[in-house]
Amino acid sequence: MPKYHSSVSRRDFMKFMGIATAGMGGLALVAPRFHDLDELTGSLNAKNNRPWWVKEVVNPTIEIDYSMMQRLNGHNQAQETDIRAMYYPTQNAAASALGAQNLAAFTAASAPGYTYRSRALVAAYKRAPLSSSWATIATNATSVGGNNATVNGYVANTTTPTTRGEPKWTGTPEEAALMVRAAMRIFGVSLIQYSQPDQNWRDHVCFATGEKGTTPATNRPIVFESGGIWYDTPSKLVVPAEQFTEISCSLQGSNELWRTAPSPIASLANSNTFDHSANAAVSTWNFFYYLGYQCAGGTIGQDGRYMDSGGSAAVLAGLGETSRQKLYTLTPEYGAQGRLYSLGTDLPIAPTSPIDAGMWRFCQSCHKCANHCPPGAISQEKEPSYDIPSTNGLPWNFTIQGTKAFYQDTCSCDIYTTNNGGSCKLCWANCTFTTDHAAMIHAIVRPTISTTSIFNTFFYKMGEDFGYGNHDPENLWNMNLPTTAQDSTQVNWGGNGYK
Repeated sequence: MPKYHSSVSRRDFMKFMGIATAGMGGLALVAPRFHDLDELTGSLNAKNNRPWWVKEVVNPTIEIDYSMMQRLNGHNQAQETDIRAMYYPTQNAAASALGAQNLAAFTAASAPGYTYRSRALVAAYKRAPLSSSWATIATNATSVGGNNATVNGYVANTTTPTTRGEPKWTGTPEEAALMVRAAMRIFGVSLIQYSQPDQNWRDHVCFATGEKGTTPATNRPIVFESGGIWYDTPSKLVVPAEQFTEISCSLQGSNELWRTAPSPIASLANSNTFDHSANAAVSTWNFFYYLGYQCAGGTIGQDGRYMDSGGSAAVLAGLGETSRQKLYTLTPEYGAQGRLYSLGTDLPIAPTSPIDAGMWRFCQSCHKCANHCPPGAISQEKEPSYDIPSTNGLPWNFTIQGTKAFYQDTCSCDIYTTNNGGSCKLCWANCTFTTDHAAMIHAIVRPTISTTSIFNTFFYKMGEDFGYGNHDPENLWNMNLPTTAQDSTQVNWGGNGYK
């Protein structure tokens, strides 16, 4: 376990508490004020149920230059063996054998997280099956049948409005936003935001190919065609050229499981979100199918059909902000952990806006994830940049140019994880935002970060001083954890939802 060193003492912390207490009146000045219930219920804050200190802004907090950005090949993910081999051929070739050797050694020694009961916990998890379909429903009559109709490989469990002899659901985009958010929350999705892809999205953000996990030669390109139909053929994945809504969503993960890194239980924190994702995916598809609309793209829990990276959709829709680690997107409610996906629909939905919760600014002074990265894969630069790094003179093809960001050598990260028997996740465990939410201090720190950056370095060091980060995975067995080890109350800002 890492040892924590900091120049911040508990006396400093108590002094800060005095500042914080005196400053709460100042913080209250930036909280929203409402004069009556109609004004409250009609506000965007009430509809989105985001913390009051999360500000909507016109542009994302990370700088974007679309002229530098090209559509990424969806296969170019650092998790792919051939991509890693481009940059680290020797290390990549030896990684699997070394990982198996280390995994056997950890298991034989009953290392923390590799004990009998911990191995049973990880082995017991099984992912629910998912369809590999690109689109769930086409609007032309020849493609849509009745109950249990097969559309592009997806077997629907609901009927269409045509089959039932009634019109499709209609309502305002604002009503649709509330309806879809409520339904997806019931299906298990924690955060839901919306955007309307524009020409910049089509020309620069949308993946050039949509299939991760296949060889480059078999990647099917994503193309835009008029007609309003999502469909796929053996040679292409089709997105309608007409206006549509992109839904960005996040399924909550478990802070306490993440914080067991680098044990395999931290990997379970990542993989167990797929189980909830699978259920949410099928339910969401059925919901749109029943209403009479299409639902397509990178469906929740299915990596093989991304329209774009989950992070870009999340930033543009205001679900979260970019991080120093870059692979994960920080949300005000959960921080680093959570599973991001986006999907498309022809149901008109009122878009949401990018947000400023101070997290991206915080990352620029906080280096905690980088400090705890064993292979040094996370940038330690003080300022973000548009410049893409390289390895041995070979520019990285697994990241997108055009955002002023800190870049992560995900190939180096993935090789280290493989060498370690398939486990690491230390950056997730040690992110300053991967904390519990019960302590009152967090309710003070997060709004303060949003409104001023003067305390950012102090907060980072304070987290080190108080030992936030990874802990002994064997502690889990003595904890009274909530269901699925997740605190679902974090999406419940502003009330319990009952009237």
